[in-house]
Amino acid sequence: MPLKPYSWGGGLQEKQSFAAAMIEDEQNSFGDQETSMSDDNFGEFPLEDSTRKSQAGILLRGTFLRGRVQAAVFNIFMELCRQGACSLSSLEHPVDWNHIPPKGTCFSWILCRLGVFGYFRVDWDSIQAEWDIPYGSGWHDYHVPMLWLGTMIGRTFISLDVVFDIIRRADQLGPIDKDTLQKKEKNDKPDSKWKADINLNRPRTWCGSGTFACWLPEYLDSSILNQGFDDAATVISKAFYFHYDRMEMHYGKFFDTSRSEVDLDVQQERFIRDWLKRN
Repeated sequence: MPLKPYSWGGGLQEKQSFAAAMIEDEQNSFGDQETSMSDDNFGEFPLEDSTRKSQAGILLRGTFLRGRVQAAVFNIFMELCRQGACSLSSLEHPVDWNHIPPKGTCFSWILCRLGVFGYFRVDWDSIQAEWDIPYGSGWHDYHVPMLWLGTMIGRTFISLDVVFDIIRRADQLGPIDKDTLQKKEKNDKPDSKWKADINLNRPRTWCGSGTFACWLPEYLDSSILNQGFDDAATVISKAFYFHYDRMEMHYGKFFDTSRSEVDLDVQQERFIRDWLKRN
């Protein structure tokens, strides 16, 4: 059954009020964080009760889209850790969400390699237009998942070849642009001397991601990470999916779409990038 992101159903005011309470809690969940220019009006709407209600549909559509992508990179990193290619200790330090690494560095190389996957080539303006998010109400860019995953990899990778082999086999980030990959493999080879750096992309002062409803973990207490993988992964996943599942529940209630309908629609798509572009 195709997803219908534009259905309104009845009782709009009640739905807006119900959604606004969740939106306010999301805004307050991660402390006093200013939204960045890249989030534009989408990041401003959650700040006031009036816009939390009047723009609830837009906020739920946008959070639904971005939540699915966050879930994809979160699951990939957890799989990297499960297979021993990375470590959960990557999560102990905060992330510098505004850092642009210099060319020729390990971090830059990792981000460039992630850039060959389909999702990271998404045109968010066209995606938002297809999901009925007006240009003046959306965001300009959404680099959070890519920067987060690249940071987590760079902090604790054992072998970059193994990492990207696992990512390819996970099949979550869309098809690889083979021409781009071939050019990068020819002109941008990794340095054999590169090593993981646990302090990679660590800010002097933590200011948050600058985006609304960012659930990707960072700055975790060492007591969580020192429990052993299974116990730590359970705690970390439970925290992430609390927000994710709550958002999808509110999305379903607002747009009269059941969770089974949403899941079936997504599962029928081979790649998240293709699913995002569904109308």
